[in-house]
Amino acid sequence: MNAKTLGERIRKAREHLGLSQEELATAIGRDQRTISEYENGKRKVSATDLSDFAKVLDVSILYFYEEQATRNDLDEALLLEFQHLPTAEMKKAIIETVRLISSAMGVSRE
Repeated sequence: MNAKTLGERIRKAREHLGLSQEELATAIGRDQRTISEYENGKRKVSATDLSDFAKVLDVSILYFYEEQATRNDLDEALLLEFQHLPTAEMKKAIIETVRLISSAMGVSRE
């Protein structure tokens, strides 16, 4: 995804919540100028920072990839979210849930 499209999605989500650039900057530990550069596509957002944006903006990380996500993008997004789960028990529960959904939908594990 290009930086401009990603920046537009960040801006849209920020405005939807009624946050200023300054408020978003404070929430993710950046300054307002950096947020402006992200939103205008002048600076790229790292994959690790994208997770922070998703949390603060109350969106799924997939929100940033809508309509352009490749299989690798989706895998990476899922892994990032999975890594933020605090306990092994939660991770095991998610794995089992995905297995159940796959099985119910007839997805082969080949």
